[in-house]
Amino acid sequence: MNHVFYLKGIRFTRLWLPITFVSITGGLLVLIIFATLAYQLVHLNRIYPGVMVGGIEAGGMSESDLMAALNQRALAYLSHPITIHAFEYTWTFTGQELGMRVDVAATSTQAYAVGRQGNLLADMLTQLRLLSIPRQLDPVIVYDSGPSNQVLQNLADQVYRPPQNAQLLIQPDGQVEVIPAQRGRQLHLDGTRPLLEQALFSPNPPPVQAVTQEIIPAIPEVDTARRQAENLLRPLVFRFETSPAPLEWRLDPPALVNLIDISYQVDADGQTRPVVQPNRDKFAPYIDQFAQAIYRQPVNAQLRFDDEAGQLVVVTTSQDGRRLDAEAVYRQIMALPDTPAEVINLPVVVITPTVSSQDPDKLGIKQLVSEATSYFQGSSEGRLHNIELAASKFNGVIIPPGQIFSFNQYLGEVTKETGFDESAIIFGDRTDIGIGGGVCQVSTTAFRAAFFGGYELLERWAHGYRVSWYEIKSEPGLDATVYSPQVDFKFRNDTDSYLLIQTQTDLKAGTLTFRFYGTPTSRQIDISKPQLANPVKHGPTIYEDDPTLPKGVTKQVDWAKDGVDVTITRTVTLSDTVIHRDVISSHYRPWQAVYKVGTK
Repeated sequence: MNHVFYLKGIRFTRLWLPITFVSITGGLLVLIIFATLAYQLVHLNRIYPGVMVGGIEAGGMSESDLMAALNQRALAYLSHPITIHAFEYTWTFTGQELGMRVDVAATSTQAYAVGRQGNLLADMLTQLRLLSIPRQLDPVIVYDSGPSNQVLQNLADQVYRPPQNAQLLIQPDGQVEVIPAQRGRQLHLDGTRPLLEQALFSPNPPPVQAVTQEIIPAIPEVDTARRQAENLLRPLVFRFETSPAPLEWRLDPPALVNLIDISYQVDADGQTRPVVQPNRDKFAPYIDQFAQAIYRQPVNAQLRFDDEAGQLVVVTTSQDGRRLDAEAVYRQIMALPDTPAEVINLPVVVITPTVSSQDPDKLGIKQLVSEATSYFQGSSEGRLHNIELAASKFNGVIIPPGQIFSFNQYLGEVTKETGFDESAIIFGDRTDIGIGGGVCQVSTTAFRAAFFGGYELLERWAHGYRVSWYEIKSEPGLDATVYSPQVDFKFRNDTDSYLLIQTQTDLKAGTLTFRFYGTPTSRQIDISKPQLANPVKHGPTIYEDDPTLPKGVTKQVDWAKDGVDVTITRTVTLSDTVIHRDVISSHYRPWQAVYKVGTK
């Protein structure tokens, strides 16, 4: 049944029910808005209820309240253990020890921000949902890698064990010892660090197995070197077979220890290994000792040309010499590390003599090819003795083809000890008494034989003044003085055959002859007449007091000679070809006569 109301001519239907609904709804909405505003005002500076932070009911707390609560609980958040294993070691650390900490300010700000994103409707729904479904927030954890790096470095220091190289020890008595190699170990920092950091951010991490490495020693083994050392350090005998009994030298291990070296080499696989070798320089004194004991100089055959028979006669046979083949010995020694031996037979090289008696006809000494004679009759006894002695040193000398003849080499030292007497010699600007006077008679005669034979002249010196002995039956300018070792007479046997020198001294007749035997060369020798130039008259006679002579005795010691320059030219041809052209120049100073006047 409808009820109709009228008011001042207006008819009202019964609408009270909708009006009432609207009123109630509006009131409720106002109430809700008021309640929401009140809820916002109540939590204006507080965290909304339903927010949980790391087990803490943060609802209703201010940020500072939550920060205080978090500070009290921070150690508990960071105390869960982290275990690390490496080799036989086990370590346990907390997150705090490894560089983790709770950022309480950031955590509180994050909790306060829940339900405050700036969208009213969304924020209201979040706030309502929190009342039924709480939100769990984890504390904000900050990680500083510095402490964990330091921890890892400390662990690495504890774990580290350096590798030990294999060692070869050689004792003074020659005993060989080996110390085996040992591998080292280390903790790999870069490999372990990410595993540790992963465990730090895991809720219930298993133990961290650290990444470790073995370190291979630089010298892993010395087996080869040990074998080399043992091969070297055994008694070693050096033997040379000769009669009547062999020569032997023995080196025992204590001596051999000082003769070897240990060096290090990198092989093809990059490994360093010791190498034991003999030291050549240290063995050298022993090799020299062996060489001196073994050496035997070859002995040339002594030959004489028999003019009547027209052939060579063997006076004494030749003998082979020998010398140690040092290089072959060194090769055997250097092979000992790999080829051990108890005895090294010392090899020798045979030295054949320059002049062998096996087949003298091969020498080509067929006849006399040149000779020269000088005269010295009237010489003093000392001079006669010296001439004979010096000449004997050249009798039987054989010069091979192409070899240089040195007068001083064959003459040797001119001393009292070698048998020479005192006699007149040219010393400085006058004649004096000295050892070896008369030797120049021999060198002059040898020079002339080579000169007339057409041989290649290499060195010749003139006397300081003209000596009468050398101009007997001879032109001036054909003398040759010697004074060992500065002044020598040399020529070369520039033929294809051997040259035999034979000397003959006749003290009674006062003659010295040098004869050269060989093969005729068909050489033509043209010798010019002496060219004299720049004559200089000798000075006045000199008289000198001599307290060694009796009073009233006068003795002449120098004879007057005029000075002059003498030039002689020699031309040697073979088949119309000039092979030698020599200009023999001599500058003779003027020489005064000198008399010694006795005052004794």
